[in-house]
Amino acid sequence: MELLSAIATYLELEPDYFEPWVKGGNSIIRAIHYPPITSDPGDSVRAGQHEDINLITLLMGASAEGLEVLNKQGEWVGITAIPGSLVVNVGDMLQRLTNGYLKSTTHRVVNPPKEKWSQPRYSIPFFLHPVGKMPLNALAQCINDARPKAFDDITAGDYLDERLIEIGLKKN
Repeated sequence: MELLSAIATYLELEPDYFEPWVKGGNSIIRAIHYPPITSDPGDSVRAGQHEDINLITLLMGASAEGLEVLNKQGEWVGITAIPGSLVVNVGDMLQRLTNGYLKSTTHRVVNPPKEKWSQPRYSIPFFLHPVGKMPLNALAQCINDARPKAFDDITAGDYLDERLIEIGLKKN
């Protein structure tokens, strides 16, 4: 809630703007296990390039390197969570709400160097999802002549359903 309050303040909203939208939301914490690599993976990666659907993703760390984010120059940058730090990814829902002012973080998880193939990787991200009825309509202060409205109005629930169908995790 403190992080969301800071984001709200940055967006010129009331500090508690997100509170009614995330209490009782569809947030999930997920334990991800990438097993040791036992044969040459070729050019495959552990998790391909993607953006998260939710508002924000919080990652307290991982047991091994591999997380990379795509920077504005189109280069992949390795991200290692320093003990006691938090990695925060903007998700698609926050991108829609801010009309692209805050961009969804494109990221992937690559394989380790060959000498570390025998090591598994563990990660426990927290995907913060709002309640389904939260409107993801672009905030008025994020729309202007230089940044016209880029997304149709939709609720978080309808957007989540749309994306889950799109990626094959839900049937239409």
